[in-house]
Amino acid sequence: MTGRYLAGILILAAAAWGCLRAARGSLPPARFEGLLLGLGLATAGAVSWILAASWTIGRGHQAFMGAQVLGILGRLVVYGAALIYVALRTAIDPVYLAGSLLGFHVVYMVLEVRFAMKGLRQAGRGASDGSRHVG
Repeated sequence: MTGRYLAGILILAAAAWGCLRAARGSLPPARFEGLLLGLGLATAGAVSWILAASWTIGRGHQAFMGAQVLGILGRLVVYGAALIYVALRTAIDPVYLAGSLLGFHVVYMVLEVRFAMKGLRQAGRGASDGSRHVG
């Protein structure tokens, strides 16, 4: 199951990269780089989330929720640090970076939620009392 979702994320990233490459001529370099960096960071965040979720999904509710909280905080730190660094130290357009991060994060969130729901449903079926919850 994990491989299919990782493949979906990477296929979406490749398609978005192709669209960005096609639009490269109509964008100033600073904006193109912002969009590309946002795509890369959002893709890395989604891949790391899927891997962490797949590792913790069968380990109980507390482990799964702990990984989710750490994943959210980790993304906030990485995304925030990238935005601050770009705004203060580079010529990359921070508005395009922020928009790209937000847009790709929302797209990947759809796959992440589907992965979590399917994984939790499958883990719930393995419970001895027939319940559909983890924990």
